[in-house]
Amino acid sequence: MASVLSLLGAFTIFRSTIRELIPQELREYLWNLTQRFSSEFTLVIERTHDSSSNSLFKAAATYLGGHVLASATVFDSTGGSPQRVLVGKSQNVRNFTYALDKNSEIVDLFRGVPMKWKFRLDSNATTQIETRWYELCFNKKHAEMVKNRYLPHVLDTAKRLKDQTRTVKFHIIRRDWWCPSAVNIDHPMTFETLAMDVDLKKNIVDDLNSFINGKEYYKKIGRVWKRGYLLYGPPGTGKSSLIAAMANHLNFDIYNLNLSAVKSDSVLDDLLLQVSNRSIIVVEDIDCTIKLQNREAGEQVDSFPRVQVTLSGLLNAIDGLLSCCGNERIIVFTTNYKERIDPSLLRAGRMDRHIFLSYCTFSTFRQLAANYLDIFNHDLFGRVEELIANAKASPAEVAGELMKRKDPEDCLEGLIAFLESKVSQARFQITSIEDRRLEEKNGIRRKNDTKNEDSPNTTTFLTVGCDSVSEYRVKAELAPILKAVFLKHGNIVANSSLNSMQCLSSLLEVVCGIIQSLKAVKFEELTEVELESMITSVRDLESLKVEVGWLGKRLDEITEALPLAKHCSSLKEERSKNLQDIEKMEKEVKGCDDESKSLKIQETKARTEELSEKISSIETKFNQIRGRLP
Repeated sequence: MASVLSLLGAFTIFRSTIRELIPQELREYLWNLTQRFSSEFTLVIERTHDSSSNSLFKAAATYLGGHVLASATVFDSTGGSPQRVLVGKSQNVRNFTYALDKNSEIVDLFRGVPMKWKFRLDSNATTQIETRWYELCFNKKHAEMVKNRYLPHVLDTAKRLKDQTRTVKFHIIRRDWWCPSAVNIDHPMTFETLAMDVDLKKNIVDDLNSFINGKEYYKKIGRVWKRGYLLYGPPGTGKSSLIAAMANHLNFDIYNLNLSAVKSDSVLDDLLLQVSNRSIIVVEDIDCTIKLQNREAGEQVDSFPRVQVTLSGLLNAIDGLLSCCGNERIIVFTTNYKERIDPSLLRAGRMDRHIFLSYCTFSTFRQLAANYLDIFNHDLFGRVEELIANAKASPAEVAGELMKRKDPEDCLEGLIAFLESKVSQARFQITSIEDRRLEEKNGIRRKNDTKNEDSPNTTTFLTVGCDSVSEYRVKAELAPILKAVFLKHGNIVANSSLNSMQCLSSLLEVVCGIIQSLKAVKFEELTEVELESMITSVRDLESLKVEVGWLGKRLDEITEALPLAKHCSSLKEERSKNLQDIEKMEKEVKGCDDESKSLKIQETKARTEELSEKISSIETKFNQIRGRLP
């Protein structure tokens, strides 16, 4: 121990002597001279650059902080791991943040090349000013790679890490400005826990991922990097939950744009200019927050004495030159009544995706059961599946029933009772309306029979929405089919792009006609031309916003089964021929003992039974497909 202390003392005296005998200028010259023969090159990244904040310094801090833990284990054997690491947690980030302590080093491998980072800190005792900087050391031969690839990699990675770890915030309007004290959102909803049709959910997630990774694509096609969504459907179908899941998935802030609180178009412009990048602008209940004149329907706004934001102002704000002042933005509109929105708002570039959120399906129920009850299958699931297709219950209503009890079986029984009551109400509603209309018609006939000779072969249907009644007239022979469609799938033309009741009635007749044909014809007699015509009709209906996706799925199933139907027809012909051969051979063998013919008869009968089993299996499959039709 004494020898170590004496050695340190001698070294200290030697260093002081050198400093006294050799001037500072000479020492710096000798140091620079030795550096000329060194293969190592050092970049200095200071906290400020050109009298302003140095973005590369901040990016380096974020980049190294995100790589500290991994680097500490990977480079432990090479001596590149830091001995001291600073750790902290702020309100603006979700996770712990890490940073290098002063005068510490870390090694980062980039494409197999070691990059040595050093963090330096110098304090001036007189001015009490701290100077901070990073030193990046690497071999001189990699200078071009560092400049063109590594430093851009640091900037891009730092941005990604910052975006991933920052806290999602919720902004509201206060007196023509966004409230300065935004609230941190800690909403637990994610796409993993969101109860929604599985295919629709995957489609939305893929669309969001395509958007967030599409910076270069949007630049290539010359469009602003933004996307618009319209979420529409009955109340309680998960529109707000979907927005929360989108925000958590993308880590975007939410700006709640309450149009009723905006005084004018110019104020709206100012608000949108203040919206940060990587954000979701939400306009809820676009059809009723303010009165936007539907120019196509010829509506007037005179009954609203204080018109705040005009339709023209809103269109220019979301899709005009103002929309160029920002990137990575999503605007989400929600409504319960899509038909009330002006068509100019609905077009691509303003509302790029129209997402219909329907009543609870069986797929959605299974997700809710897994989330709320921790069960993935149960004996009562079959009964729930039968009821939920006709119950018109929202996911919020189903979730409310699942929260009432803790025991899964009791909970499911309560849900089944609830769904049964919903189905009964729906049937009573349609039946009572039809009866009332029939009574009214009969009363009119008794008063004036001559005025009711115009439509003897038609039936009138009424559908009741939340605040409207729609009347459709279809052929009497199609009335039972239309009633079954309404009971099972609701008013499938409620969101159609057509407004005329006569046109909508014609669309319903097309749907019912397809179903009638499928129920009447044997699948083996259905030609490919007839089937293709039906598929084309369904596509045309979907282009008019008629909700016939379920019918399209049935036609796809039939298309897949069509070769089987042709095979079934040949099997029936073979079975018929075998039965004739058996009858003929039995007559020939009668009265004589011919073992070969008897054996032939047994083989033919066995083959016929095998054919009958195959035919029965195929027809069972066909009946299942036909049974899924209304």
